[in-house]
This record gives sequence, structure tokens and C-alpha cells, in this order.
Amino acid sequence: MTQRTILALAASALLVACGSSDGGSADDEVVAPVFDTYGYAADPSAKGVELGRQVYTQWCAICHEAGPGMAGTEALERKYKGELPPLLRERDDLTPETIESFVREGVKSMPYFRKTEISDEELATLGLYLTEARDQAPGGRLAK
Repeated sequence: MTQRTILALAASALLVACGSSDGGSADDEVVAPVFDTYGYAADPSAKGVELGRQVYTQWCAICHEAGPGMAGTEALERKYKGELPPLLRERDDLTPETIESFVREGVKSMPYFRKTEISDEELATLGLYLTEARDQAPGGRLAK
């Protein structure tokens, strides 16, 4: 599936899920920010970022947050030895494509996630959350 197809599906899902709260164009609230993501011009207040945060909280935080016993964080800490932050939300080198690859293929002890677990639409919002837009998003790096 192409990147543009994934974004189109994500935008469609977001339009259905979020709608337009003020009777204005849902396109302004949801579609444009999602499509701008891969150009790193996303609106951090977009509902897609919030949905991405929810996906992160449900599927990723259990291994990738701070604290003892967080297998993903501990593995990245050993791997990078201080060269990169071990917390995903503190990384600035992740791209949506990298995130998609790790989620769909897994890596070492991290399992892969099927589309029945994390849909393509949810994966697109996760990519949005863990890239540029996550800096100002609720629960993002600058919102701690």
C-alpha cells in the first residue's frame, strides 16, 4: 500500500470518527493536517495527533515509556548507549516510514503488529504522533 493510499484511508477514517465540530469543513480540521504530516507541516492540535497518542498509549507505552521493567526502553538504552534517547517520544530521528516498518515487521524481541491490531489508519496517526507533531501534542515531548 502506498503512503498516499494510507494517508487517504487515515483521512477518511478520521472524517468519519471526528467529523466537524463547528459545522465547518472537516477537511480543514482533519484531512489537511494528516496529508501534511509527511511534509512535517502537521497541525499539532489536529485530532489525528490525539488519535495517534491514543494508539501509542494502548500499544507502545507498555514497553516504551520511562521506568523500570520497560523492555523496549531498556533495549534501546542498551543499543544506543546514550547516543540516542531510549524513549520513543523523545526521538527526533523517527520517520513515519521507520515507525511503519518496526510496527509491521517487528524487530528483535519486539513483535510485529497485524492490521487487525493496529489498522493502517491507526498506524498513520501513530506516525503523525511520533514525528514532528508530537512535540506539542498532549503527552508529547514538550507537553510533559
